[in-house]
Amino acid sequence: MIIYSFYDEYPKPVGEIRNRSRPPSYIGLGRILPDLRQNRVKGSPGTPRQGPRENFRGTLTMTRAVESNPPARCAERRLLILGRSLLLILGVALLNPPMGASASRAPAASPSLIHLPSWHGSHSTPDFINANLAFLETQPFTGLAVYLMDPSGAVNVTTGIMTDTSMSYEAITGVLAPIAGMNSPQLRENFAYIQTYTPPDVFDDWSIPVANFANLARALKEAGLKGIFFDDEQYFSQWPNYPDGVAYPQTPLSMYQAQTILRGREVMEAMVAEFPEIVVLTMHGPYVSEPSAPVALGFPPLHEYNELQGPFFTGFMEGAGPLTEVVDGGELYALRSPMHFKASYLWRKYDIASPEVDCAFIPADLRPSWPDRVSIAFAIYNQPYYGQPMDPSILMTTLANALRVTDRWTWFYAEGMTFLKPESQGGASQEWVDAIRKALYMVAPRNPVSPPTATVPDGKSSCGLLGVEALIVLGILAVLRRFGGRRRSWKKSLQSVN
Repeated sequence: MIIYSFYDEYPKPVGEIRNRSRPPSYIGLGRILPDLRQNRVKGSPGTPRQGPRENFRGTLTMTRAVESNPPARCAERRLLILGRSLLLILGVALLNPPMGASASRAPAASPSLIHLPSWHGSHSTPDFINANLAFLETQPFTGLAVYLMDPSGAVNVTTGIMTDTSMSYEAITGVLAPIAGMNSPQLRENFAYIQTYTPPDVFDDWSIPVANFANLARALKEAGLKGIFFDDEQYFSQWPNYPDGVAYPQTPLSMYQAQTILRGREVMEAMVAEFPEIVVLTMHGPYVSEPSAPVALGFPPLHEYNELQGPFFTGFMEGAGPLTEVVDGGELYALRSPMHFKASYLWRKYDIASPEVDCAFIPADLRPSWPDRVSIAFAIYNQPYYGQPMDPSILMTTLANALRVTDRWTWFYAEGMTFLKPESQGGASQEWVDAIRKALYMVAPRNPVSPPTATVPDGKSSCGLLGVEALIVLGILAVLRRFGGRRRSWKKSLQSVN
């Protein structure tokens, strides 16, 4: 179902940003998405939404006289309440889907918060994590985006995977060795941080990058990591920028989109062959390439620089196996309120693959299954972002809002301070650390993952009313009917006495 009701309550964008001379970064989101300080009534701009306290003025009064109840009437009422309660409980149980029939992306049982340290500062390399594990386990994160580089810097897996230089399984395993098999009760959801460095053009030979990703997936599975934290921004090359960053600009955009989907599918299929349960989280989802992504919802109007990032994500979706999780990372740092997060979630989960949007790089046969197959995540940033303030208090509420909406993953990016060291060694203050911890405490545990499908004997259905359940329902109805008849007879007796 496509839901648009939240969009009408957002302010209109102040203006579009169309300056090709400026670098492809997220410019001016503070002006585009101002903080909504109060909810508005849909269709009545400027009118505060009245809450229960404003609507209810006065006291509750009885509208009829209270009659004394004889013991028989009290017993009848208790049985009626009991019978109706049993029917309600049984009805709710029967309306629940049978085991194993839930959506493929069930909510996680508890929040997952991944920390991405700034790669401009202290690197969360395997050697660093191994040497500082005791402290890192005191931090409120469930995992780290690990910068895969050896101590000398000679082997850099993070920047070397998506290039035309071969990276062997043995080299990757050597970098991962310090954290291989790490059985940390706290840091239990770690990812390999991979940058889109200098890939070949999608119409050139991709055999080396595909092999590199396959070697990486194999090494990650054996080391016990969850998957890949895929940074798809343009730090080192403009590979997704059509036509400025491609090798064959005379080729139509539609052909480049189709070829980029193919490359993404080849990469994903190679990883899934080695690691079927891999989680692949891209920092930016396909919204960054969709021209109709609403700026008023916080989506950057920069599709003109990123035409091929969305198709590459689509290729990931096409190549994913039944156990693979493909995550739209949602690097949208201007979101603040619950409405912001929910509207962003709905558009990325449903609308982008809808007939109304008619996304050029999402094939028609993929659209119906898109909401069930994509996982929606959110990113939180520890600095003010284009007019949006940030401090420990704002961080606490913003992170809690994100955790309540995400399908499973939320990630926290930090600049200007490090959460990899204690405060006494120049790390973030306890106030910032506590803000994150409090946000996790504020969020109630998510609904548990559905249990495995129950084994049903041949010829019998796993849904509907079973024989025992039907007998219970019939018994309760008989009791209620019996006392309903007695109640009518009591009323006639009372009328005759009066």
